[in-house]
Amino acid sequence: METKGRWRLYMLWLVIIVSVAYIMPTMLPAGSLPEWYTNTFSKKLNFGLDLQGGLELRYTVDWKKAIEQNGVKLADTVKARIVDELARKNNENADNLTASKWNEYAKQVTVETPEYSIIKLTFADANASKMLDDSEFQQQLDTRYSYEALNDTTWELIMRDDEIQRIREEVVNQTRQTISKRVEAIGLVDPDVRIAGDSDVVVQIPGVKPEKMQGVRRRVGQAAQLTLRMVDDNNTWMSTIGDKLDAYKADPRNKAWSTSLALVKTSAEERSKWGYSERTWYGPYLRAEKKSELVRFVRTIDVPDGYMVGYEEDIIRDKNLVKEKFMRTHLVFSKAEITGDHLSRSQVFYDQRTGEPYVSLDFNAEGGRIFGDLTEKNVGEYMAIMLDSNVQSAPVIQEKIGGGRARITMGGSSGQVKLEESRSLTQVLNNGAYKAPVFEVHHHQVGPTLGSDSVDAGTFAMGLGLALVVFFMMIYYRGAGIIAVVVLLLNMVFILAILISMNAALTLPGMAGIILTIGMAVDANIIIFERIREEEASGRPPRAAVDAGYEKALSTILDANITTGLAGIILLNYTSGPIRGFAVTLLIGIVCSVFTAVYVSRRMFNWYLNSRTPKALSI
Repeated sequence: METKGRWRLYMLWLVIIVSVAYIMPTMLPAGSLPEWYTNTFSKKLNFGLDLQGGLELRYTVDWKKAIEQNGVKLADTVKARIVDELARKNNENADNLTASKWNEYAKQVTVETPEYSIIKLTFADANASKMLDDSEFQQQLDTRYSYEALNDTTWELIMRDDEIQRIREEVVNQTRQTISKRVEAIGLVDPDVRIAGDSDVVVQIPGVKPEKMQGVRRRVGQAAQLTLRMVDDNNTWMSTIGDKLDAYKADPRNKAWSTSLALVKTSAEERSKWGYSERTWYGPYLRAEKKSELVRFVRTIDVPDGYMVGYEEDIIRDKNLVKEKFMRTHLVFSKAEITGDHLSRSQVFYDQRTGEPYVSLDFNAEGGRIFGDLTEKNVGEYMAIMLDSNVQSAPVIQEKIGGGRARITMGGSSGQVKLEESRSLTQVLNNGAYKAPVFEVHHHQVGPTLGSDSVDAGTFAMGLGLALVVFFMMIYYRGAGIIAVVVLLLNMVFILAILISMNAALTLPGMAGIILTIGMAVDANIIIFERIREEEASGRPPRAAVDAGYEKALSTILDANITTGLAGIILLNYTSGPIRGFAVTLLIGIVCSVFTAVYVSRRMFNWYLNSRTPKALSI
């Protein structure tokens, strides 16, 4: 037991030393610490938009335009399906029709989009329109619409209200995710991107310098672009940048952004160094924990003409369990033969022979012809499906894919994983196909004066609260009050160290959370001290009184903190912005205050009792 207790003491001292080391660059002015120290502990506490100023952007998503654009694309596909059906009734194959014959069939139906959620079909005669009486044929066209016959030759496809709401939510949420990825790729710290109302997205980016604000607005405001590009899996250029990567990582200025950056030159190196086996090899690549690390380095090198770098989240699985996640690069040809303008829709289907899920893509007439030529020329090659610079999937082309419809088979290790990946890819493709226009409503620069005033007020409140607590504890609890004060200071150190290690930003509500945890930490000490007083008054010796006091106070402390913690978890999961920042610091403070009040103060009491062996406690 003595050896075990000694190791616990060593671990406690190690935690304290590391925590103090973490907060020193934040607490001391720049240049006051040696270079080796700042290179080792390079992180500082970041402040939110309300404390240090920055940039606030608000965008609105034109989701009605997205549905309208999708309807226009779908109208082309609907006409193609009707032509197929008319040709089939005449015992002809639509794929083998001449252009003149195809146009002859196409003249039998006119497709219009009078409103954003309506597709109107007008047939040349009543016999041709009867094909829409078939419910199975309706499902082949699109199940998101209800079908209504206006007369013998005219039908309207009306998108259901639940589908309109679903698409609106998906498009707005996809826009929020895209903006988040863009801000992360710029390398900015802890942005707050959230949905406001039905169709607005608010972006708060702290710490943006005035000279960079225009560039940030331009990057964030770009519309998401869906593209299909070919992967160059035979490239050798990526394997030649090792020297540039070594020089980049050796520069102290890049230390914080290159800790996980690595170059993988061969599949044999991948297997030996990381233990991966039976993986698709797309050629040499860079890997890192965050996309921003890859982006920062790629900006420092010259990518060959005709190429661009794509970024993909690589997930290593063992059956259904995720073992590892990291970001990796793909070298792809910059020319995009297929874009979101050519895609009508994507759906998840099951192969009738194998029962495995796959993603079905429907292209418009132009996209179908281009895609057929592209796949014919690149059989056996990999095609990257990209949203902006992010690679969502890179399947291999098995054969020429004609007819305006393509199939993508996912590479998951099990049917469930394939289904999840297929659904995820379908959502990305459909959202990319909608391509909702995004308009900036306003941009607002938060000036440094407001940030300075907020910091001063928050710091004063924290300092005053801490000073009053220290004064009360020292006067009322005497010697034990010294232990409470030390524990309280350690609690603050642990909270700040955790915030710095998480790269979190401290906001004004976050400061309120810290102030609240100061009171909770003192409350826990008061409960313990009062219990010890009661035990000592009943005649127990000092050590027995301390042991009994901690034992009887533990349940009360845990009950109070768990109740508050549950409230913090609810705020963390169901709120955003300032309230979420308050919840983060509150939960961190609860963990730290329980640890310091129950464990650290107990260690200090034990040290005092072992070294002084007092006959009575100063409490």
